[in-house]
Amino acid sequence: MSRKRLGWLLLAPALVALVWTYVIPTGTTIGNLTMRVDDFPYTEPDPPTDRLKLDNLDYTLHLSYSENLGRALLLAATPLFLALLVAPLLAFAAQAAGRGGRLLTRVLISVPLAGYAPVAHLLAWAFVATDREPSLYLTAAASSAGVVLAVAVTFYLAAFRETEEDVAHRRRWHRPAYVVGGVLALAVVAAAIQSFNAPFLVWAVTPVPPPDPENLLIGPASLLSGAVDAEPHNQPKVSLLVLLPVTTLGVLATRLLLRFRTRIEFAPRSRPGPARPDGWLALPLTLPVLMAVVVATGLPWVRTLGEDGGIGNLSAAEILVNTWLPPLLSAVVSVLVAAVGGFALGVLRPIGERSPRLLLLFAPWLFVGVGPLVFAHRDRAEGADQVGTWFGLVPPVWLSIPALVVFTLFFSGRSARTSPVRSALPLVGIAVGVHWVLGAQDLLWPAMVGDALATQLTAPTLAATTAALGQKVESVAGFDLILPLPVLLVLVAVVVTAQVGYLDRLAIRTGNGPDPV
Repeated sequence: MSRKRLGWLLLAPALVALVWTYVIPTGTTIGNLTMRVDDFPYTEPDPPTDRLKLDNLDYTLHLSYSENLGRALLLAATPLFLALLVAPLLAFAAQAAGRGGRLLTRVLISVPLAGYAPVAHLLAWAFVATDREPSLYLTAAASSAGVVLAVAVTFYLAAFRETEEDVAHRRRWHRPAYVVGGVLALAVVAAAIQSFNAPFLVWAVTPVPPPDPENLLIGPASLLSGAVDAEPHNQPKVSLLVLLPVTTLGVLATRLLLRFRTRIEFAPRSRPGPARPDGWLALPLTLPVLMAVVVATGLPWVRTLGEDGGIGNLSAAEILVNTWLPPLLSAVVSVLVAAVGGFALGVLRPIGERSPRLLLLFAPWLFVGVGPLVFAHRDRAEGADQVGTWFGLVPPVWLSIPALVVFTLFFSGRSARTSPVRSALPLVGIAVGVHWVLGAQDLLWPAMVGDALATQLTAPTLAATTAALGQKVESVAGFDLILPLPVLLVLVAVVVTAQVGYLDRLAIRTGNGPDPV
């Protein structure tokens, strides 16, 4: 079998998963816009119009579309500041100090990465306010600053990574850093538009939330918390309003990567980049900033560990199984499909040198999470009688498009000195771990597929459900189960090992790549 035919064969699972996970739900969402309101069960006609078109958006959302997008951009302000200004300065100082400076920085950023638990951090920060009326923007910024900075520094370290060969060939870091910054900016804005946890939890812990809270943005958070009528005929409107900008941002990010021929190279361990003479002078100025952000953002959560309200007659073992096992299934499948597809595009190249351009087929859904398509996925789960069941907790994602892009760039940056498959195995494990933790800490999907009897609870949904019943974290049931201390310690060890032993060898490059295998 020829390389091109084998390439198409290995890319086929990714194409099938793309259609099943993204294309069909998107088509269903758009198709529902043409249905009459009367076709939806248990609904009343929308007063301004009897068809589900994008008319009278102000009535549907109680705020104009531009106002909602403006609030989403405001929510992204602090992450953008950290990702575009603070993170590159920290990473540049670490790279200037040589391998020792990089490794020290990587150890520090491993703490917020391992402690990723957005529901726990948000609740801890929300209850910091003595009047229990927390600000959405302050709470979201304070609770996420550590992980945003850690993720951004990780990517910038790869962009600034220099070896002796880079110095000899006068390869500069400027263009890779600009590409990384552009993609990070687009990703932050997309995440803000799809934000669910922060608006929903802040609304939930407010003593008497108003019927039309200004803090809620467009998306599932507004529907589930009452900003608009939680009726089926409103759902496709809200989903499409989120999809339109997010898909546009995904296409822009992919085109940016392809335009500059971005790739990820696996640097030899024996050739670390040289330290600058004054490199260590910058670290005493930058590391305290990093440590201050990490400590400040995580302190309210750490102080509340061991002070939750218990779980009553519920089984802690069952809650932990529901929290961690279902997302593992989705993580393994979605990442393996992405890795195989990336190998096909980066190594086998079914359409030749232009094969990476096939990423444009996946680009619209690069930044699309569960949120924009959650109603279509829930309808599919209802049709399969999975609502309220253990299998219903499995995230409905069978292809990780961000992982597909990363693996395509990685295999495109292969060289004759390294085995592409062997060097990619740790990256596969890291990607599975990232998606596993993201799924385990998700609040939206488990809440959507739960039943009235709450027979299948995860730790984040249990904590979010009981958060509105008390005045402080001690009244939140299952708070300590969101990220148990033994799990946190294991994750810290794993993340430090990955950062120091593998991620430190990855280098983001642009332009012409190395000689292929």
